Amino acid sequence: MNAKLSRQMTMIGLGTLAFYACVLGTGYASLEVLPQFAISAMIFLCSGKIMRQMAEKLPAKEQPEHEEVEEPNWELRNLVLNWVAAAAVVSIVALFVVKPTSMTFTEFSRFLLKMDVVMTDYDMPIAP
Repeated sequence: MNAKLSRQMTMIGLGTLAFYACVLGTGYASLEVLPQFAISAMIFLCSGKIMRQMAEKLPAKEQPEHEEVEEPNWELRNLVLNWVAAAAVVSIVALFVVKPTSMTFTEFSRFLLKMDVVMTDYDMPIAP
């Protein structure tokens, strides 16, 4: 596990070096930022090497001969999936019921997003 993580840290360090070389090569950054880039890349590279050395010094973990793997609760997962699917279907049907037939979905979404501005085509009678 630690050896795998050390390889990943080393690969991140090499990736940062390649990225910084590309940034400097294309001219998006000047040489003034090179020390910060080089220090961060060296930290990644050195941490990968240190982690690899520490992994070699640690004793190997004893693996039990047969591990009991906990069986997932399929009934609960099935129940949750059914409720999520039912909620999605009800939401889609509600969208079709609420949307007027004369509107497209894009017009309806614009109407929903601008609820404070409602344009009416008829005059409102003045209350006595």
